[in-house]
Amino acid sequence: MDFDKGNLLYLTGTAEVIWEGAEINNYAGAERLLCFYLEKGFRVENSLPLRWSAPEFSPILKNTGSW
Repeated sequence: MDFDKGNLLYLTGTAEVIWEGAEINNYAGAERLLCFYLEKGFRVENSLPLRWSAPEFSPILKNTGSW
């Protein structure tokens, strides 16, 4: 979502949750991974008539490590 211009990015595809395995160890503190396999994506300009200020990131994200 583009908060300044109201543009949206639409994605379709398939999602897979990875609950265990070696690949999770690549991300410090991760308990599961979400893989998204993109089938189609498109951008729609001025899709939203409303505008917002930029979001603030949650302080909890500081504990997730550097990926």
